[in-house]
Amino acid sequence: MKKINNLIFPSLTLLIVLSFFSQKINAQTTTDSIRGVTLEEVKIQAPKNRHYNTNNISKSLRLDGNILDVPQNIQSIDQSVIKDQLSLNVNESVTRNVSGTFREELHNGISSDIYSRGGYINAQRNGVDLRPLLKGPLGDDIAVIDRVEFVKGPSAFMNALGDPAGSYNIVTKSADGKKRTDFTLSQGSFNLLRGEADISGKYKEDNKLYYRLNLVGMHKKGFMKYDDNSRIVIAPSIQYNFDENTSISAQYIYQHLSYNMLSEAQISPYGFGTLPYDFTITDPSSRPYRADANDIFVNFDKTFNKNWSLHTQVSNVNSKSVGAMYWVNGINKVDPDILDRVYVYDAMKYNTFSAQAYAKGHFVTGIFTHNLLTGVDYNYKTNKTQDTWNTATTIYPLSISNPIYSNVINNNSMGGSYNSENDINGVDNLSTGRLSYISPYLMEEISILDGKLKMNVGLRYTYAQGFFNQYGARNKNSDNNLSPRVGINYKINETFSAYGLFDNTFTPLVGKSFEDKPLDPVKGQSFEIGLKKEWMNAFTTTVSIYQIERSHTVTKDPITNNIYQNGQNKAKGIEVDVRGELFPGMYATINYAYTDSKITKDDLNPSLVGKATPDRIRHIQNTWLTYKLPGNFLKGFSISTGYQWLVGRAPRFTTIDPVEMKNIFRMDAGISYEAKRYTFSVMVNNVLDSKQYSTAWKKNDMYYWVQLAPINYRCSLTVKL
Repeated sequence: MKKINNLIFPSLTLLIVLSFFSQKINAQTTTDSIRGVTLEEVKIQAPKNRHYNTNNISKSLRLDGNILDVPQNIQSIDQSVIKDQLSLNVNESVTRNVSGTFREELHNGISSDIYSRGGYINAQRNGVDLRPLLKGPLGDDIAVIDRVEFVKGPSAFMNALGDPAGSYNIVTKSADGKKRTDFTLSQGSFNLLRGEADISGKYKEDNKLYYRLNLVGMHKKGFMKYDDNSRIVIAPSIQYNFDENTSISAQYIYQHLSYNMLSEAQISPYGFGTLPYDFTITDPSSRPYRADANDIFVNFDKTFNKNWSLHTQVSNVNSKSVGAMYWVNGINKVDPDILDRVYVYDAMKYNTFSAQAYAKGHFVTGIFTHNLLTGVDYNYKTNKTQDTWNTATTIYPLSISNPIYSNVINNNSMGGSYNSENDINGVDNLSTGRLSYISPYLMEEISILDGKLKMNVGLRYTYAQGFFNQYGARNKNSDNNLSPRVGINYKINETFSAYGLFDNTFTPLVGKSFEDKPLDPVKGQSFEIGLKKEWMNAFTTTVSIYQIERSHTVTKDPITNNIYQNGQNKAKGIEVDVRGELFPGMYATINYAYTDSKITKDDLNPSLVGKATPDRIRHIQNTWLTYKLPGNFLKGFSISTGYQWLVGRAPRFTTIDPVEMKNIFRMDAGISYEAKRYTFSVMVNNVLDSKQYSTAWKKNDMYYWVQLAPINYRCSLTVKL
């Protein structure tokens, strides 16, 4: 850490000092979208095209107004932030831009798996609950992302189901009538080659019909042997405006992924991070995973007058993935240097249908101003898997010290049959499930004192029923729940507010414990207070303190794989977010989170009480800075740097004697040049070339971890026609 401090913090200090020095005289803001700075008689003008400080809420969150007016911690990440970091999809460090949020990186190909506040947060797309019964949805490509909204804590106005930690909402690019023809070409380490297009406009000048088309084609290798990835995205959207108050829109997103590795997982009996970067348990003769997703969204919006409006949305998400992978279930007790690999077939299909309708109204009674939100959500999820995780038995040995590949002759290649080893169509390899719910809700915001004090009260009722057949074990159940919500927001002045929130969550489960008992719904409640401040209409700060309690939690025993449900846990912490333009030309996202998440009850294993919940990270501190260089000579140039610092990490499974995990410190840096129609960017990730790993755990005397990439670069060229 001393070496890191010597390198990083002086660099950041120098960057800030030079930035102040270069513009210390007569900084001023003009009334238009051009920022003017006078520097020793030299006039600098820089278009404000970065949106690090996004305070408005997307309509998919069903709320109106400014984030400062909502009694909730909502962090909105604009696409310009993600582009500055040259991330290609939501799985690539997008969570660095929000306090206390991180990914479990074990299923990179098929699922984002984002955690916050001691829990797994729910995935939303355009305000729709898309989370399948198992893993998913596929990580969204940056080409279709307009912004990512992280809603901290429960949000009964939006979510019928989910963990009290919160949710994240992907707002996709849609037809907006703006004329654009943008092409981007990217190249980088590991043979990355990627092209994307964003084409939009309107059919005629009467503003009736809008259209947009986003396309992506990508191929790359990886830092591990035999890794290979490709992605195709096709995303058309249209909007038809009947008049200025009535519109209908439709969007289709197709994603195709092909990859040889589910993740960069490594396995060894010698400890975490003890293998070379490129060591892999996969084989060049393995059949690759293939995943396809088809998403459809149809919206109808009607504004009756300035006070009342109606919004409806129907959507369907269909996804499937199929492939095979090697895995190691335990140590070779005769020779630990030999990895006893099994070859696992793994296929999954899921579908999520959603229909929602809600109305918003505004009226006044005496000294009270009312904003009403009422609606209903319907959701139907189905899932089918076919796998040999529990039945694969043939061993394909691989030496750690002298690995020899391409010797697998059984059950491989595209035409391979798994029936020679496993009854692939037998009951022990099949599972199906379905879950449906209907959930009406009512929420009212009451304002007094000229809008300074707002009370937010709501009630949601959810009825859910499900069926699950897991490898022959059948279970059917139904549940219902009433979830109240109370929030208060007080505006100290126009740019400063304080809030408090009490909310509840309800997550029905389909399945049985190892005791053959049906699983009860997981219930949670959250208490939160916070402060929000906007500074000079340029950047915002948010500070929140929370406590979350969960009951009927489900635990998977890391030794026996038994699933049992008799626990409780509690998470508490503090989160700080700073985002926006700190001074002319300096854009930043800076955040810190302290998380204390522990098991408070476990009837089966009472020795686990007091231990950290799975994947908990006690301290997370992220900083990202982008500085637009001043002066005519450097006009158009920007430099960026940032780091991620994760301290006090817990393994993927809670155990009595957890293995200590290494802290993570990763630094990235880049430079870009922007002209009127061209933008060229270069980013170097992990500039210190530090060897680090993310998700990790120990089981059956073996260490499992996901290896992070060594130093690598990425560059992109965008042309706007």
